[in-house]
Amino acid sequence: MHLVSPDAMRAMDRHTIDRVGILSPILMDRAARGAVDVLVDSFSLSEQAPIGILCGTGNNGGDGLAMATMLAHRGLQPHVLVLGTPDQLSDDARLYFDIANATVDRIDVAPDEEATNHWFDRQPQMHLWCDALLGTGLDRPVEGRYARAIEYLRSQTAPVLAVDIPSGLDGSTGQILGVAAPAQVTTTFGFAKIGQCLDPGRQFCGELIVVDIGIPDQVRDHIGVDAVGLDRHWLSAHLPKRPRNIHKGGAGKTLHIGGRPGTAGAIALSARAALVGGAGLITVASDSRCQTLISGTTPEVMTQGIIDFAEQRFDERRLEQMLERADTAVIGPGMGTDEVARELLRTALLSAPGHLVIDADALNLVATDDELADILRDVGTKCSVILTPHPGEMARLQTAEISDVLTDPLHSAQQLADDFNATAILKSAATVVAAPGGFAAVNRTGNPGMATGGMGDALTGLIAAACADFPNDGFRAGCCGVVVHGLAGDRAARTGGVRGVTVQLLLDEVASVWLSCHG
Repeated sequence: MHLVSPDAMRAMDRHTIDRVGILSPILMDRAARGAVDVLVDSFSLSEQAPIGILCGTGNNGGDGLAMATMLAHRGLQPHVLVLGTPDQLSDDARLYFDIANATVDRIDVAPDEEATNHWFDRQPQMHLWCDALLGTGLDRPVEGRYARAIEYLRSQTAPVLAVDIPSGLDGSTGQILGVAAPAQVTTTFGFAKIGQCLDPGRQFCGELIVVDIGIPDQVRDHIGVDAVGLDRHWLSAHLPKRPRNIHKGGAGKTLHIGGRPGTAGAIALSARAALVGGAGLITVASDSRCQTLISGTTPEVMTQGIIDFAEQRFDERRLEQMLERADTAVIGPGMGTDEVARELLRTALLSAPGHLVIDADALNLVATDDELADILRDVGTKCSVILTPHPGEMARLQTAEISDVLTDPLHSAQQLADDFNATAILKSAATVVAAPGGFAAVNRTGNPGMATGGMGDALTGLIAAACADFPNDGFRAGCCGVVVHGLAGDRAARTGGVRGVTVQLLLDEVASVWLSCHG
């Protein structure tokens, strides 16, 4: 799924109109027809069912007015309110207003708040509402009559179909601009908007359905999409098939550094995730007191007890040799942030293999140590670095508030990626993957059951395993790990229910995710 910003979508519309020659009323007609098809397919409506359509004065309102004519033609009963006067309508909206005025029995205009409230007071119980008040161009908090209309929609018991986007939603960030009306279904035009896939916007959109309005591929490629949505289709399209003569060394050699008494489960989960993720050889460098635990959970994993956290020392030469033999190193899970942990990270940075996945405590060390941060920036120019912070870790890395990170997660991830020349994976319910230079992905898989301890450690291991399938491409390796993690979590939820999801149950489902692709 392609994801675009509202600005990019407007540029595509403009280019299609000006350069390709498809008239803007034709695009509006295509949008309305697609929205009506979605409406009919998504909701069970009897003949003559009353449908309320609230229209603004811009092109989003024009979409609603065009839909009204089409719905009336299908035998339904649209009740239309335009929040404004005809002379305030955009050119295309005015065209479809005139058509609707001649073909729809119940169409009213409300020039002021008093007229708006009067219309609301005398409406029958609707079977469905269509929200065509405000489109993707909204960039400030909703006020006045529009806020009143949105609050009215929120008070209704009938379901809501959002036309292009729920009114009040920022199409770039997914944030609520004052007030927004949640929809059961959102039919968006051309391409999905980034804000419709980020929280809280995705919750307000309900089921998101994209309507093709005929934007040519050449226009899409010329303007450019901003991100991709990660789902099963993305995985099936991008996951390479393994050659029949591959051996375990060619399937990826991952080294996992960390694990101390009390938190060794973190590095053990990372290693097991790498195993089920397809890595061929997996080694854990940990405190010697943790080797039995790690081997007991995953006997396929090799363990090297080269760290003594109690004595604050480790075998630096052996670690360097292990890094030299690895394709991918993971550092951070269950490692701590003391002086020996700092030196472990420094060694891993200076001897980094082709891929380096940095998580958890290693990120906290970078956030508080300027020398490590500078070394990491240099490493990012030589190998593929993948950073996997949650919002708290991201806030520490950027000296920001968590609320700032969550307000615009795509921007935060992009800043981190550019700062360290690394792939940045900002973990959340809608995880963002950002590559240096501007391209990004938003995860559309996963469920609330994955809000449990150890999930981040498992994700780190899956990403490490994916590095073998995408050599020198940390962005696609990160995307692969994220989407496999989410799909396995969804399968685990179907097996054990949302409250029964555990990391172990998720990892048991990874094999079925691979099988659903191409084995």
